[in-house]
Amino acid sequence: MLSGILVSNDSGGTALDASIVACLQDIGRWKGRVMKSNSLVFAAFVSVFLCSGATALAQMPGGMGNGTFMGYGGHNMDHDLILPQMVVGQHYSTSLLLLNLGDPRVMTWVSPQELTTTGKVYLYHQNGTRLQVSVNGGPPVSEFAFSLDPSRSAHYELSSAGSDTPGWALIDVDEPASGSGWGMMDGQTMTRGMRIMADVFYTYSDSGQPSSRVGVMPSMYEMGKFATSIISAQSNDDLYTGVALVNTNAKAVTVTLRLRDSDGNTLATSPLTLGPGNQVAKFINQIFPSNMPADFRGFLEVSSSDEGVVAMGLLFGQGLLTSLPMMHYGQIGMMP
Repeated sequence: MLSGILVSNDSGGTALDASIVACLQDIGRWKGRVMKSNSLVFAAFVSVFLCSGATALAQMPGGMGNGTFMGYGGHNMDHDLILPQMVVGQHYSTSLLLLNLGDPRVMTWVSPQELTTTGKVYLYHQNGTRLQVSVNGGPPVSEFAFSLDPSRSAHYELSSAGSDTPGWALIDVDEPASGSGWGMMDGQTMTRGMRIMADVFYTYSDSGQPSSRVGVMPSMYEMGKFATSIISAQSNDDLYTGVALVNTNAKAVTVTLRLRDSDGNTLATSPLTLGPGNQVAKFINQIFPSNMPADFRGFLEVSSSDEGVVAMGLLFGQGLLTSLPMMHYGQIGMMP
């Protein structure tokens, strides 16, 4: 019921989707619990954070193995890290921690110079345009570079003085120099996003005081890996499951959302088209408004035959947020 989208208004800022207000009016039980004098801010808190809590791999239909997928903005997305939801603004800040996994104490066959990892972080609005943020208190930028020596980490505090604004981020890790192999991990050469660890924390502050925090890990885009992701889904008076989707492709993609009950029966199917670099976030009862039982427990299946779709999930209940793990499977030939 709560919209996961903040839309631009005529003044160039952001305004709440009308369905947010309608939701607060519909759910009578919330009226006595939420901050009545600040219900719109609370609604924004829920909606902006709709899907910023899950750890998920990208859905990559097609063949297995490393490759090159030129995605949105001309980036080779294969083995890059994708953050499908981030938030900055008056009430929010986003903290990003990057750690270089190269350890010269154990990786003695690699020189310290070859263990250094570099790259850039690119920030986007939900419509794919660049999102300007302050990084560690500096002037607004829509991208910034990083360089991590072996076993070193770096912290970046992303903020904005404007309205609360959701978006997504690409952590584009540079290709390693030829011959600078780190070895193998899970049968694959350690390259690009496999060389760093990224943690993200979103902080919500009310009257300048932090009151809620959600931690996530970005998804590593693995070209040709997964066609389908599954997330457990609930919807009743106290619990709401949401999903965020981002299209990292340079062209529009089609996503199929299937709602399944606990017996595996398909209750409803909803197609969704995402433009290049676009992101959307919704609760499942927004996606299937006429097919959602009053007290639902089951699964949401997210499938696509196109490269570039990344999904995340979150469960909201009684004013608290928690992330939801996702299962990924299937090749393009296995798509139903």
